[in-house]
Amino acid sequence: MPLLIWTTVAIFAGAFAGGVSRWALARIPAPRVGTWAANMVACSILGFVSGHGGLVAMAIGTGFAGALSTWSTLAKELGQLIRDRNWSELVRYALATAVLSLVAAGFGLRWGALAFG
Repeated sequence: MPLLIWTTVAIFAGAFAGGVSRWALARIPAPRVGTWAANMVACSILGFVSGHGGLVAMAIGTGFAGALSTWSTLAKELGQLIRDRNWSELVRYALATAVLSLVAAGFGLRWGALAFG
């Protein structure tokens, strides 16, 4: 089978698993916790596989982490905080997400470098 077909299948399989995982996290009843957790896990996974090539990186990085992350939901939640004029929660949530997603990606990069050499 040509590489393009295998790559497409790998991405679709990863995306299916990532989408199901995101759905499960969205069921957490506390506001914004599922979105935040999904984005942190996705950032760390993407950092981890970024040093690995091939179908594994495509399936896990592009497929799973891409489907798991939910930056559009983050934008919706931040917009709701603006509409509610909940400024302290807006700043806290936006900063925590921005800073800690970079930290999560950094940890993922480090773990990936240790795992893949």
